[in-house]
Amino acid sequence: MHVQAPRIPDRDELVSALTDDGFDARPIDDLGIEVTGDGDVLGDLETWIATTGIPLVPQTCDGTIFLHPPAA
Repeated sequence: MHVQAPRIPDRDELVSALTDDGFDARPIDDLGIEVTGDGDVLGDLETWIATTGIPLVPQTCDGTIFLHPPAA
């Protein structure tokens, strides 16, 4: 699964959180994360977003989860 974060600090924190939860997560490109492993990646992302308080919305499209600010 591919995850696209909005900023490098978010990407780095999310890689750490996913790794701590048992996923094989590694940064790719500027803002991307490649995630492998068994589990609910989307659910893990939603938990991370709720814990951090960062106003992001996860959206899936063609095997990629994009994290973006809510629409104004």
